[in-house]
Amino acid sequence: MTQAEALNWFVRTVRSRDRAARLVAWIVDSPWLPGWIGADTLHFFFDTNVWMRAYERAQTELDGSVLIPGGWIELGMAAEPSGFGAAIRWNRHEPPNVLAHPGGLDALRRADPPDPETDGLMPAILAMYERRAPAMAAAGFPPRIAAARGPLAIAGHLLGITEFLLATQTDPDAVHDLLDRTCALGIAWLRAQLARMDHPLGVLVLDDLVGMLGPADAAVFALPYLRRIFDSFPHLVRIFHNDTPNPAVYDGLRTCGMDVFNFSHEIALAEARRRLGPDIVLMGNLPPVDLLVRGSPDACRAAAEAILARHADLAPMVLSAGGGVSPGTPGENLRAVIAAARAAGPA
Repeated sequence: MTQAEALNWFVRTVRSRDRAARLVAWIVDSPWLPGWIGADTLHFFFDTNVWMRAYERAQTELDGSVLIPGGWIELGMAAEPSGFGAAIRWNRHEPPNVLAHPGGLDALRRADPPDPETDGLMPAILAMYERRAPAMAAAGFPPRIAAARGPLAIAGHLLGITEFLLATQTDPDAVHDLLDRTCALGIAWLRAQLARMDHPLGVLVLDDLVGMLGPADAAVFALPYLRRIFDSFPHLVRIFHNDTPNPAVYDGLRTCGMDVFNFSHEIALAEARRRLGPDIVLMGNLPPVDLLVRGSPDACRAAAEAILARHADLAPMVLSAGGGVSPGTPGENLRAVIAAARAAGPA
């Protein structure tokens, strides 16, 4: 099965809320892929042949699962903050680090939202999509899902996480000014990527900072901005990743407009289902490090079987890691999970 076929299957399942489907999906990106294929991280980012080799191998060896968002051209967390002028520190062995913006909150709250077509690293990524898209399509994984960091995640990288969280309490008006701008950038960045896709199917928003707030603060500083983003793409499948273990915010998140929720393995699937209601597709919930990195294939298969045995009570759901695929994850562990889902057959 090509990834184009797998993504179509995923989208059909999500839109129909098919409670019988037993899908496996993985969020795969630069923390995992370069090391998995034995590549220098900078070469993975900027050498098309290395990048294509990684995704071609993933498509082949992880057949029977869906790669989310698919052929993803990303530069770690650097794209959106770079548009605001944040400095980026590169590394050959892991994704780059984003350095806090020197102007701080006072400068950022007054900044114009960056334009993805002209500012920071985003135009370079868009050019990569334009250049690589034909080869991606020929190889079976055309770009179909756009991805962006969420408004709080962008703000956290620009200010530093601690500084951002403190500012929500000490200078909330300035934080809202900044979040207006990071939210506008997130929407524009998703639209710019979608414009380079021949048949766009969805958007993926990643924002772990939402889970660092209490429910009252999340209702003020997170949910309105997430709704603004997801409401901008009503006809696409909307996937939200937040693997900070804080179920207290889930009751609010059920109203943010997401279709699929990828969340922490530390939260029981049953609790997530209870808090999120019957219709949001749960995406999880295997421990990404203790199990998928450090465990054996037999242990991974057994854990997957245990979740699948409860499928009727948890569906609609997609079997996955409770987060992205972590650095050092052996491919055989992911294949063991796929094998368990295949063996389970239809519900």
